[in-house]
Amino acid sequence: MPDLKAQGIFDNIMAKANSRKIPIFAHLDLTYKCNLNCIHCYCQGLSQDFSHGQDELSLDEIKRLLDELAAVGSLYLTLSGGEIFLHPHFFEIAEYAKKKNFCLTIFSNGTLIDEKIAECVKGLLPRSVEMSIYGVTAEVHEAITQMPGSFARLLNAVRLLKKHNLRVVLKTTIMEQNFHQALEIRDFSRKLGADDYNFNIEISPKNDGSRIPQKHQISNEKIHDLFSQTLSPSVGEGSEFIDDPLERPLCGTGSIGCYISPYGDVYPCIQLLVPMGNIREKIFRDIWYAPSQLRDRLNSLNIYCDLPECRECGYLKLCKKCIGLAYLETRDMEKCYNTLRSISKIACEVSSKKGGVL
Repeated sequence: MPDLKAQGIFDNIMAKANSRKIPIFAHLDLTYKCNLNCIHCYCQGLSQDFSHGQDELSLDEIKRLLDELAAVGSLYLTLSGGEIFLHPHFFEIAEYAKKKNFCLTIFSNGTLIDEKIAECVKGLLPRSVEMSIYGVTAEVHEAITQMPGSFARLLNAVRLLKKHNLRVVLKTTIMEQNFHQALEIRDFSRKLGADDYNFNIEISPKNDGSRIPQKHQISNEKIHDLFSQTLSPSVGEGSEFIDDPLERPLCGTGSIGCYISPYGDVYPCIQLLVPMGNIREKIFRDIWYAPSQLRDRLNSLNIYCDLPECRECGYLKLCKKCIGLAYLETRDMEKCYNTLRSISKIACEVSSKKGGVL
């Protein structure tokens, strides 16, 4: 049974953070370097225009950034990449983050996790270690990662992390190449001992706007099949208690969450890649709270009713609007976009046939 008192305290903290635009959740990509070459990856093979030829942040720059994030009230820190264990200073960075009292989440592909690394990760006491699984066989998984042996390494990583009593979350991007194993992946992840499992059916463009990864997006017919077989993403925690879909809160982009690239660029979130500034030029607080057209626009987008197209939409009840993906696809964060409209429409149709439950 959930602790209602604790939940109430947490909700109150989130409400205050949202009103004061405190980035409680910070996501820092330490590097875009990776030993895999996943076919749908959003941060591999980016154009020079995205990095502007910058070097990745140094250890001292990252430590200063963590100081600045702590100073503005960030509590939850996700360290990701690329592959974080390719970063030469990962453990020094993570240990410094723990000293600053961040609640750590670690994203990895699992292929570099051995006994020694698993033991060191245990010492960090992370909230969770999250890894992607793309199939229940090496053939399917490695057709996506394009690295022979990556499936066996992932399974070994799960085993080692669970041996050290760490919370493991497995997640899947369902695409044309692994659709036929979608239901099996969920069950297989549970058998492996994963503490949680989630999946995504919406493939995003690359960080530089390239739409190439989206060629792997599954068809509407396959989305319908998934939802019909009870494999469906949730709308959002707490959403079921809100009678009017227009009153549902948006995701908190630019208010309770932020994203920092390996080059020090600050963005409202990992999907909304409109740069706010660079930590090599200004301190984080001055970047985050600086008056701008972007800040004004973000401050005006709090609930679905703030988005004009949503007010007339018949599929709003089961919509999971991402203003970052809207921007990547349409260059307008307030717009709806084709993938979202299709998914929401199908979700509502299947839900109606099931008596309102999806």
